[in-house]
Amino acid sequence: MESAKVEELEKQVPRERHPEVQSSPPQSGDGASTASPRRPARTSDTLIFVPTYNERDSIESLIDQILSLPVRCDLLFVDDNSKDSTLEILTARASAEPRITLVVRRKPLGVGSAHQLAWLHARRFGYARLVSLDADLSHDPADIPRLLAALDAGADVAIGSRFIRGGQLDYRGWRRLLSVAANNLAPLLLSLPLTELTTSFRAAKLSRVPAGLIETIKTPGYGFFLVGATRLARQRLVISEIPIHFRDRSGGRSKMPRLEILRGTVNLLRLMIRRGRVVPPSLPQEADSECRSCGQPYRVATVDGEIVCLACYDRSPL
Repeated sequence: MESAKVEELEKQVPRERHPEVQSSPPQSGDGASTASPRRPARTSDTLIFVPTYNERDSIESLIDQILSLPVRCDLLFVDDNSKDSTLEILTARASAEPRITLVVRRKPLGVGSAHQLAWLHARRFGYARLVSLDADLSHDPADIPRLLAALDAGADVAIGSRFIRGGQLDYRGWRRLLSVAANNLAPLLLSLPLTELTTSFRAAKLSRVPAGLIETIKTPGYGFFLVGATRLARQRLVISEIPIHFRDRSGGRSKMPRLEILRGTVNLLRLMIRRGRVVPPSLPQEADSECRSCGQPYRVATVDGEIVCLACYDRSPL
């Protein structure tokens, strides 16, 4: 019943035109911009976010599956200047489909910082719910309505879990060992009532998550997911874990460098030491959010007293 009400409300949401979102397009040899900025259009209260970098083997299928979901949603892609044909595919699809917004960063700046940008984008443009997932089809887009149903049922955050009863993980070898060990050890050491801390497959009600809690995380890489889940849990939010089948990527290769294992260990130690709730710095007002370097509205304050643009990582003092 709740899902039906949400769908009916979403059908009534007008297509809103918003201030222009400047993309940081890929550069030609002389450094000139090779793409034009576009305005995002909000046609739903739900935003689906996917970070991309060299995902040509799966991106078309992913887009088709999300757009065909029974729950109406908009899509945001943040691409870190893919070197295969991913960027060309996304540009063409975004030009043809008003529900798709594409933000292009000039170089890889970390999957975590892309997620932070998505949270900020969702708040800036008035979305009520944000869902994130991987681009390689390891997360099944058909599970998105199940996460949203958990929000409808009262959860503030829903997490797709490989390790809760009914969940499945297709990894083999050292990757499976690493995932199982991390998601068994971290909740124990951090005293968190969760089985899954490292997945990106999550959904959240933006009104229930304090502004800046996720956007100001200092970890731009894969450690973002551990820090983010810990911050959400320590806010005493209602978190529902939904069993999912995590499939090994259908094409391409994993982009997680081995160095991330060391960084993850350091993040875990920091979280063990700092066990209190995080009080995030205030987000810049919309009028002050536009970056002077790239023109995009994705600047956030940090606990170190700086303003950082999540689109180009330009830094300036508060």
